[in-house]
Amino acid sequence: MSSDGDEEQEAEDAPEESILELGRRCWHPMRMLDVHYRSRHQSLIAYSNREFYEERLRVHPSPVLKDPEFGVSCQRVDGAYEAGHGRNPAEARAVVAEAAKLMRERIDRSIGIVAVNQAQRDVIERLMDELSASDPDVQAYRQAWSGKLEDFFVKNLENVQGDERDIILISTVYGRTAEGVFHQNFGPINKAYGHRRLNVLFTRAKRKLCIFTSLDHSLIVADGKQRGVRVLKEFLEYATYGTIQPGRQTGEEPESDFERWFLSRLKSAGYVAHPQVGVAKYRIDIGIVHPDKPGSYVLGVECDGATYHSSKSARDRDRLRQDVLEGLNWRIHRVWSTDWYRDPEREFGRLVQTIERHRRID
Repeated sequence: MSSDGDEEQEAEDAPEESILELGRRCWHPMRMLDVHYRSRHQSLIAYSNREFYEERLRVHPSPVLKDPEFGVSCQRVDGAYEAGHGRNPAEARAVVAEAAKLMRERIDRSIGIVAVNQAQRDVIERLMDELSASDPDVQAYRQAWSGKLEDFFVKNLENVQGDERDIILISTVYGRTAEGVFHQNFGPINKAYGHRRLNVLFTRAKRKLCIFTSLDHSLIVADGKQRGVRVLKEFLEYATYGTIQPGRQTGEEPESDFERWFLSRLKSAGYVAHPQVGVAKYRIDIGIVHPDKPGSYVLGVECDGATYHSSKSARDRDRLRQDVLEGLNWRIHRVWSTDWYRDPEREFGRLVQTIERHRRID
């Protein structure tokens, strides 16, 4: 049986090239579809449209905003990842229980289950077969859809391309072991093209997509990893909170001397902080990495620097910007340059107190 480390190494080293990449060599120029028809709810395509299609897709709006039968959701499972076997039994049972519930209640909806790796797929398929043998409603559902274009399936990440179903249930498999160790291993997602596999997976549902996961997205460290790891982290956050504007390092330099001073003092105090965190042109001056959850920010620091002064009005600068950021689950701490000039150490002490207060809350 392969170890957890062996699985990750194999996933990263395995060669992989998509048909799209092969096609790029033969046909020029490439043309992209610009209308999306599959999703019956805009939330099902919103993340991929932003991350992979640069908002080029035209998406038909749904008249339903909040309905349990439509959209993207995330269900946390208190499961343990069995590293040596590549499976998560608790997560598998949760997915099967939800599939059975849907089969009893909505025989008119097609269902597909996807596990991120093969081992978890095998566990889910075995549990579904056992349940079907003892539950007449589940058996009736599978018989009703057998042989049809959208028959029930259980597949792993690499084999789901081209499928679509009304409802897609996903098991992410990975997470802490029974001993509490989190290996930061995500199997096939660690491959060079893992992000494309995830894009395919996240866009298979026509009505409803539900992720069952033992992962805490705030613990996933995406820096320095393949793009797929960041996509997994962000989509879990999106499925949990419904927001698609997670903060990212941009690599941009701080915009003022007192931002540089705060970054230096934070580093000296043992905190990790990033300047100009954001997406596109929407930046937070300083993002302070959570000391206990290195995959997330504990606090965003807003300074009255270039971004502040370039706003068209005081309302844009102050109220609207902060409302938007807090609506995206940021905690914002504001530093005024005049206060910093008068007493920089007092302002730094105030910042540290805010960091530690939120750290205790978490």
